Amino acid sequence: MATYARTSIGLDLPRPGRAALPFVLLCVAALGFEADRRLPWIVGALAAGFFGGAAALRAYRARRELEAVRRTVDRLIVLEPKSSETSALVRWRSLELTAPAYRKRLARETERVLSMLDPGSLPGASPLRRPAARRCEDLLRLLSARLAGDRPVTARGVLLARQLLRDPGSPLFSDESEHLLPRALRRVLGALET
Repeated sequence: MATYARTSIGLDLPRPGRAALPFVLLCVAALGFEADRRLPWIVGALAAGFFGGAAALRAYRARRELEAVRRTVDRLIVLEPKSSETSALVRWRSLELTAPAYRKRLARETERVLSMLDPGSLPGASPLRRPAARRCEDLLRLLSARLAGDRPVTARGVLLARQLLRDPGSPLFSDESEHLLPRALRRVLGALET
């Protein structure tokens, strides 16, 4: 069972670190058995190993649960853009998505795509459709600048940008990209506007 913690907006969300903390403390305490010379060394090592494994498993389960919550809320943000006005979960996720660190990470992904378009570089194993992407290089540069900039963006726009950059079925990687990519980039740029 995951440990939950209240966020600043009043939500109980899984916290992987807090979920693992009791077992981490028990692991450290079990290592204290090593100080008692009357006990075989294997007792402390086994107890610490079991508690360490339990801590790792608990953190993993809490992380998976938090990822499931994020995926569900992401779908809600994309499908119902006005939901941020009503749901505390959507507000929480919107704050995460529009944080400067997350935006800069997506901007770096866009820059990596742009670096793969350089005619001097050899094509790698990426399924990127370079000819179509080269024709939209100005829109990709605009997307990168918009994500890295200081102006506010919408969470829906960030999610659409992430989908465009990461989803194998996006126009950036699909065979139909010549016609769909410019439209998809304009859609993302429009969705980023507040």
